[in-house]
Order: sequence, then C-alpha cells, then structure tokens
Amino acid sequence: MGLQWMILSWVVATEAAAAVLVTLPAPRLIKSRIVALASLLLQPLTGVIPFAAFQLVDLHWKNEHRLICSGDVCTTDERIRYEKSVSLSLVA
Repeated sequence: MGLQWMILSWVVATEAAAAVLVTLPAPRLIKSRIVALASLLLQPLTGVIPFAAFQLVDLHWKNEHRLICSGDVCTTDERIRYEKSVSLSLVA
C-alpha cells in the first residue's frame, strides 16, 4: 500500500509542477506548449482519481471492520462478532 501512496504523491507533485510552470510569466507560445504537454500527460492519468477514492474507501472499510480485542488475546466471542460484522458488510 505504501507503493500506491508513493505513486499518488508523484502524480500530485507532477500536477503541482505543471501548475507552477503555467502560472509563471512567460511568452504565450511557451505557455501554450506547456499546457499542451501537460494535457497529453494528464489524460492517461485520469484513472488516479478513482484510484485515490478506492484507497480512501479501502482505509475506511479496514478501519470499520478491524478486529477489536479487549485484552492481549482475542476471545471466541470477539472473533465471532468480528466474523459476523464482516459477513454482514459483505452481504450489504
């Protein structure tokens, strides 16, 4: 999962660098070429937004369905409660 977040951070850094290049004072021809290059590069990266949404949903799901034990060792009742919560969330 760390690799996924690293890829996402690289994409965000690239987008920020492109935004900085576009906002710098420069001749119109250079700006238009930078914008064209950025649009060509960012069109294939439109899958990043659903990817980021999937990562957030995955983190939320893991947080909601984690096994919570009252002590160092999980009891049978706690494990059964966990398995029921996971099976009910899969059905819904």
